[in-house]
Amino acid sequence: MTFARNVAAGVGMATLAAGAVGGMKLRGFYRDLSFETGEDERLYAETADGWKICMYRYAARGERKPFPVVASHGFAGSRLIWDLTPSTSLARHLSEAGYDFYAVDLRGRGESWPPGGPVSDLQWSFDDFVNHDLPTAVAAACNRSGSEQAFWLGLEMSGQALYASSISGTTKQLRGGITFGSPVLTPPEAKVPGITAPPQMRRKGRVLFRAGSHYAGPLLALTGSSELESSFRPSNADPIVPARYLFNGIPDESTLLADQFSDWVANDTMRSLDHSLVWSDRLDEIDLPLLVMAAARDLQRPAAAVRSTFDALSCADKTYIEAGTADGFSIDFGHDDLVAGKASPGEIFPLIRDWLDEHCTISNPTGSNRTGPDPTGEATHDG
Repeated sequence: MTFARNVAAGVGMATLAAGAVGGMKLRGFYRDLSFETGEDERLYAETADGWKICMYRYAARGERKPFPVVASHGFAGSRLIWDLTPSTSLARHLSEAGYDFYAVDLRGRGESWPPGGPVSDLQWSFDDFVNHDLPTAVAAACNRSGSEQAFWLGLEMSGQALYASSISGTTKQLRGGITFGSPVLTPPEAKVPGITAPPQMRRKGRVLFRAGSHYAGPLLALTGSSELESSFRPSNADPIVPARYLFNGIPDESTLLADQFSDWVANDTMRSLDHSLVWSDRLDEIDLPLLVMAAARDLQRPAAAVRSTFDALSCADKTYIEAGTADGFSIDFGHDDLVAGKASPGEIFPLIRDWLDEHCTISNPTGSNRTGPDPTGEATHDG
């Protein structure tokens, strides 16, 4: 199907949804799609290969913790996932808890581009995140916050980048990390947009996500469409949260990156672009403290795949939490609503904060190997 036909299909769905919800409600809803995130300043950290990575700092409130938190997003995602509304913002939550929080746009989205800007023939791969973006962002956060180490929070793709960076030794400033829905091996039956599921339209070096998401996404969110089940579960998301993300935060993605991920799924591996490094075979080399979180109803990155990754890790200090009713949570969380859902502030955020607090104070983490409790470069800056 061509790009034009896909956009037309998205607009058609949006039009049908518009009739269902009514004009007045729709106009008010669309006014709320434009919003301000709560960062205190914007920083630009330059990578060794000349890209400027944009970072959004939420300054610590109250008594400041000794180590900053650096957080990034998934495939065809952006830093907005961390601050879509004040009540569902992990960035604001951890800032209020005393952490300098840095939301990072990896290359190829937002303002993270080389000096020439978003030229259409630019490509990027997962290797670029591991070798350049992650270590540059961590170094910039440490420099700005005056710390020697930082925590990394990675949703899906950027959690995988944490594993690969630890194995490849691309940054020595990581104190530990938390991953969300980040298996190293993703089964082919998983519903990963642009890889194993639509959209798979391509044009001029890009997998085209943005237009369809921008036009149809908000109305699908407003009507609670099951089409969003693999991203934000409607039962665990106020409509404005996925609507804002789909309207503002979904970029077109590099075909090189998409092809690399397709190779991983097809060959049951996680490896570098030239196949010289097979990270999925070297998980026993990771020695970072890790909290590995899975969502029980994650259709993109199934919990069983995340659990398999956790079991293969040999790091002495590792914790696994699966957010679902079987483990005492109020709902089976989904892929994106794990970190931005209605139930996240009360059930997920405290677990993240507690883990970070614990790992701020211990100097030499030793092997807990436990499952989680039931929840009954240089930088310039603006701002």
